[in-house]
Amino acid sequence: VLCISNASAPVNKMLAVAGKLWCACGHEIVVLNPATLEIDVTFTGNPETRKPIQCLACVGQGVWLAVQGSSKVLLYHATSYEQLMDVSIAQAVAQKLQSADDIIRQHKTACLRITSLLACKDLLWVGTSAGVILTLPMPKISSLTVRASLTPPTVTGLVYGHTGHVRFLTCVEMPIPHGSFIGQSKASAESSSSLPPWLARRASISMHMLTMATKMLVISG
Repeated sequence: VLCISNASAPVNKMLAVAGKLWCACGHEIVVLNPATLEIDVTFTGNPETRKPIQCLACVGQGVWLAVQGSSKVLLYHATSYEQLMDVSIAQAVAQKLQSADDIIRQHKTACLRITSLLACKDLLWVGTSAGVILTLPMPKISSLTVRASLTPPTVTGLVYGHTGHVRFLTCVEMPIPHGSFIGQSKASAESSSSLPPWLARRASISMHMLTMATKMLVISG
């Protein structure tokens, strides 16, 4: 049992990042080394506010976070801990709500905040209190990436959303039915029978990989 914070700033989010454990304790990120069980570094999630960190998402060398009540996502470097970018989603949400009733639109934009984050493939998915779901392409982050080298990505609103808050976003990998490849697999098998043994083995491996193709589904609630 490790005590890394106190009762006024409980651990409310944890995420494995580059071999370390990022713990959101109130408005701070505590980076724990699982090998030494020591705290490597502690820093403020958003220097502009002391509000608790609401969401965390990671892909590669980039860590995205959002603080409570905020309509901005912030990107941090996984190993240098430098804040690389902050992106506002307010304008994209306003565009998606243009067709809504005036009172509903004003209410949703006035109390707009980010409620969930998901890093999936090359996109960051953002759920909001307005029920709007957004995506933005995640930049490639290397060990040498600095803030000045990045340009803000374009935020896009999805056609589908919710009437209430987007409480969670998650993803699942689904296999594509084998029937989709029956004709192609049969033709490949027939043609491979006359191939040299080493090439036939390669064709067999390729055919197996083809039948194991998958698609990624993102689920919101």
